[in-house]
Amino acid sequence: ARAPERRACPADIMVSIAMGEGDERSALLPETTGESARASAHEGGVGVGNGFNRWASGKRVAMIAVGAILGVCGLVGGYMHSTMPGVAPKEGDPDFRRLPPVDFDDKTLLIVVGLPFSGTSALEGLLGTSGVIADLCKADTWQCENTQLLQKMGFKSKDADCDCCEDENTSMSDVTAAEYAYAYRDFANKWWDMSKPVLMDKTPNMLCRHRFVRDAAAALGVSVKFVVLTHHPFSWNSESHPFNEEYYAENLAHAVDILEDPSVDALQVRYEDMAWNMDAVIESVKAFVPAVTNLDPWHSSLSDDSKGDRGMGVSEYFQQEPLEWIEKDLEPETYAMLCQLGYNEDGECAASAGASESPSGYVDDMEYDR
Repeated sequence: ARAPERRACPADIMVSIAMGEGDERSALLPETTGESARASAHEGGVGVGNGFNRWASGKRVAMIAVGAILGVCGLVGGYMHSTMPGVAPKEGDPDFRRLPPVDFDDKTLLIVVGLPFSGTSALEGLLGTSGVIADLCKADTWQCENTQLLQKMGFKSKDADCDCCEDENTSMSDVTAAEYAYAYRDFANKWWDMSKPVLMDKTPNMLCRHRFVRDAAAALGVSVKFVVLTHHPFSWNSESHPFNEEYYAENLAHAVDILEDPSVDALQVRYEDMAWNMDAVIESVKAFVPAVTNLDPWHSSLSDDSKGDRGMGVSEYFQQEPLEWIEKDLEPETYAMLCQLGYNEDGECAASAGASESPSGYVDDMEYDR
């Protein structure tokens, strides 16, 4: 990780934030307006922009106290501090304002994440059948994901050989908030169908980068929502991508992090529900993204962009390949995270008793009809 870095603001730009009834507080406190807030920005009498103010109205904010005043040189200076502890921005972070302007009013950025090869493409294909969600398939990248686009921009190493890890070619901070902001404005100019109200980016490796994306969306003045696909080990029975508990647990921790982060709006979708309880999945998505009024599980929006079963409707796929539930021996820590995510159909919470930390969160005692 890069060492912490401070830079002086070119001007005394401040943001005044007030919280209303029902707002939630968090220990996270970025130096930019990366947290959603009811805010007004001013440099004397000059505002940051009506787009941000409209987006910020009524949202949740992570702050120290009601009426806190935060310094935000990054937002209007074309550079943003990272909110990940101990990580500073890169030298020469890009300024998205140099790109052609984009009207993000009334748009929602929808980020779909999950473990790689865990079913995110199937979920993306389902969401795309709504007719109101734009994807990145026009860019002709692997599974309509953003990785190759970020590599072409020089934001991500082409030698990266893992997703949410730290090695000589990859870091969980390898794409900064400023770079995501630049990329999303570029995608809006080139690849997304901007006639649609929802702009989707399905890239599994953003599972560990949600705070950077959150702050990028705030800088652009666009609302952002995260859909997190979780996949239970007992239903992970792929021969081509066999279950590896160490890899799985490392990534599952990131899923828990997103879903427990009060600074973002996130929806959990269970892979198992797509097989056994599709009606519940559809209703939860419609409630989470009001622009979505219809989803067709028997078709996929990726049918023209993917080969094999990735272009098949979710329900058609599970009709041909019924989901198997095969118990596995897992570490208590893995059970604890599953319990946090609401899995307890097979005694996950009780099995987590030996974990170093007690599980928390809700427990859904609904039994699957397997």
